[in-house]
Amino acid sequence: MQCISLRPWLVYPGSDESGGCHDLTLGKIYDMIGVEASGAFYRIIDDSGGDYLYPVSHFRVV
Repeated sequence: MQCISLRPWLVYPGSDESGGCHDLTLGKIYDMIGVEASGAFYRIIDDSGGDYLYPVSHFRVV
């Protein structure tokens, strides 16, 4: 999966900083290890080395 967006998609309650994409690099190819939430999210191994959920709109299949 190739990262095509770093647009924040997650808002933490009580925080002015939006998040969700701090450990992604635009254009980088990532390993996808699963599809969850009825196809709305991919489980991606990001730059931190951990696997996290990201919206499908942030990736394209390569």
